[in-house]
Amino acid sequence: MPRNVLVTACVLALVALQAPVQGAGLYISGDFGMNFGSSMTLDGRDNDRASICDEYINPLYASVTDDGSGYTCTDPRGRGDAWKGRFSSAEGPLFALAVGFDMPDSMLRTELEYFHRDTGYDETSSSIRPGGNLIAKIDGELLTANQTVDSVTSHNLFANLYMDFDASGRLTPYVGAGIGLGFTEMDYGAVFQRNIDPAAIDTGDGQPNAVQIKANLAGVTTVEHEELDDTLFGYQLIAGLDYMLTDHLSAGLKARWVEYDSFKDSDEWDALRSHPSNLRKDGSEPIVYTVRADDVEMFALSLTLKYKF
Repeated sequence: MPRNVLVTACVLALVALQAPVQGAGLYISGDFGMNFGSSMTLDGRDNDRASICDEYINPLYASVTDDGSGYTCTDPRGRGDAWKGRFSSAEGPLFALAVGFDMPDSMLRTELEYFHRDTGYDETSSSIRPGGNLIAKIDGELLTANQTVDSVTSHNLFANLYMDFDASGRLTPYVGAGIGLGFTEMDYGAVFQRNIDPAAIDTGDGQPNAVQIKANLAGVTTVEHEELDDTLFGYQLIAGLDYMLTDHLSAGLKARWVEYDSFKDSDEWDALRSHPSNLRKDGSEPIVYTVRADDVEMFALSLTLKYKF
């Protein structure tokens, strides 16, 4: 994270936190509305090796001199695997609470804000190779190659700076910007299932125990369902309009656009080819996958209530 961004974040946070000490311009506010998460591409990768290098599938793995990519099965430089999943935009509720301060003799105000969003993607996407081909289609022995994202939620803490514009009557338009952190969770799932018919399995061709490999591989499933999490740096741009109901209370509309840096988390599979997430029966050589999303952003519209002391 760039040093100047960190410095700015600290300055804004300190201003917002110290504002109540100054007294006269203190206010609290609350928002409730809807968030609209952008479409999202998940990039997945693991450190797996060819199935013929899996001791559960091929007891003779140690004798394999070429795993299909020029390595032996005891060489730790195995190729791994990579896949993508694309998910459409989605929506869900958003609510926020904030404490702020109107700076004396100024159009500016500072604010420390907490907001929560829950974006319900609830979508299953066919996994594709990085080149764009469907995995289950190009690897004919696979029946299913899917990823699922049920929801993306985040608890966010932001320091905001606003500029209020003078307007006639009770209306006050404003614009603002903020930086902060989003403590983000993704309800993630994946299923990669082999054909149940050993005759449809090509893996093992050329190996002395090919029949055994195909029988052990038929019908196996790599599966995961996990709550992945990451802490994301983000910034937001805000615009809104307040209407004074009384000398102390106002209601309004607020629009915000929030962009975060990349989401990334790793874990072991719940099951790798229907066995524990490692290549060896003694539990060694664990297999870990990583999921990354680079385009994490959202737009939100909300109703606001603000009380000035």
